[in-house]
Amino acid sequence: MIEDRRTERAQPAWSGALLAALLVLIASVLGCASGGTPFSDFDGPPLRVGVSPDYPPVIFERDGTILGIEADLARRAGQALKRPVEFVRIPFPELIDALEAGEIDVVMSGLSITPERAERVQFTRPYMEVGQLSMIRKRDIARFGRPNAIRRAGARVGYERATTGERFVAEALPFAESFAFDSVEAGLRSLRADRIDFFVHDAPTIWQLAGGLDHRDLIGLYRPLTEEELAWAVRRDDPQLRAVLDATLAHWQREGLIEPIVQRWIPVRVIR
Repeated sequence: MIEDRRTERAQPAWSGALLAALLVLIASVLGCASGGTPFSDFDGPPLRVGVSPDYPPVIFERDGTILGIEADLARRAGQALKRPVEFVRIPFPELIDALEAGEIDVVMSGLSITPERAERVQFTRPYMEVGQLSMIRKRDIARFGRPNAIRRAGARVGYERATTGERFVAEALPFAESFAFDSVEAGLRSLRADRIDFFVHDAPTIWQLAGGLDHRDLIGLYRPLTEEELAWAVRRDDPQLRAVLDATLAHWQREGLIEPIVQRWIPVRVIR
């Protein structure tokens, strides 16, 4: 879905004092992330994290608690920055508006990098590569399991509204019959009822659904339909926060600290 990941980001004109302060802050972040400072010693303001907790296993809510890959990463980021994390629940289509309005400091909610979003926010370095996958009824694997079956004329393809799956269907499947749903559950009900042939969603969702005992009648087709990257978003006028988060992510990636969190929520992943 990402036609062009290149984004133009304004380069701040750092003063010597500001740059020095930022470097000290980044150094303290890396020390904390590696265990050099107790995680419980919060001395900064709350880190207001905007989430739309309806995207398991990336970010979701259970019994009033925010859980998932992004939730674990957000809490670790708060520990690294020595700032308590405050999750702010916001509908997904309104997350960037809330960020621009200053209601939150960062979006950590399964947000993929797109050129349109990059015009409004600063993205951190990506933390996970994902793409759109499709799910079909297991009994139809002979009919719809071929690589280009979803692209044939008249294919009935469902997707969740306001997601990158909607964009993929609109741009890449001009001859398909498309069906929008308000939730994953509604799309799966329609798939089981034979009202659609394919249900398209982000890879983490399909991975989790295909591995669940409640969905043994369905099967995921593990051929990526798009290439996407998940990242965090901060306001364009807050380059300091982006720089610190970038440094934190870079450290985690070097130390292999992200993959165990992903594996906790997605034990098995198949790309090709």
